[in-house]
Amino acid sequence: MNTVGTLAGHVNVYAIIPARGGSEGIPGKNLKEIAGEPLVGIAASQAVQSEEIDHVVVNSDDPDIRTAAEAHDVEVMDRPEKFAQGDMMMGVDKFLDWQVRTLEDSGHDVDVVVLLYPTGPLRPVEAIDETVRRVTEGGFDSALTLYEDDRYLWEREGDTVAPTNYDPAARGPRQLEDWNQWVENKAVYAMTRDLLLETGCRLGGDIGYVEMSKLRSVDVDSPDDLALARLIADVDGTTW
Repeated sequence: MNTVGTLAGHVNVYAIIPARGGSEGIPGKNLKEIAGEPLVGIAASQAVQSEEIDHVVVNSDDPDIRTAAEAHDVEVMDRPEKFAQGDMMMGVDKFLDWQVRTLEDSGHDVDVVVLLYPTGPLRPVEAIDETVRRVTEGGFDSALTLYEDDRYLWEREGDTVAPTNYDPAARGPRQLEDWNQWVENKAVYAMTRDLLLETGCRLGGDIGYVEMSKLRSVDVDSPDDLALARLIADVDGTTW
């Protein structure tokens, strides 16, 4: 599938920020602050600063999260109960499909969708713009941010472990190995509206990528992740 060919003239780019209230790893996660700003506010601020995004929607089932998002120049919407849980297979993709159809039913014209999780607070705004341009200018149907990883990986097999990406008997310098992998950091996703609605998946067709540093790829899913993101932001003097 290549849906990019249908994009012509001005392309309407919509950022969607899903911010549900429930979280098992960190209760109230999307309201936790880094450098004085809640995670949902950081994502909203980054989307507003983007040169490529035309419209920003924050969607949440939590009134406190919606209030925090309203401090930014974004549209705030209530999330239906069926999307308020985090245990649905392909749940976010189904939510994105619903959100785009809802916007279009109310008169919006959506060409490209950008998914920004509040849990990726350290992403540079430039990474958002570059990822969007992979779709609007680069000929890709979808794109995402990644970071390179060269660790030796193992898996458990009962009480023992086994390597998955290298042979311990033929160990070379990691920088010379040919198995270095790229890790999906959940910072930025961009896709054509047609790809999303036709396949029900945010990634597909010709997929492009933008490399981010591992330092900026913290995905806040646990208290340790939050502490690390706060430390990095403090050391860098990050402001929103």
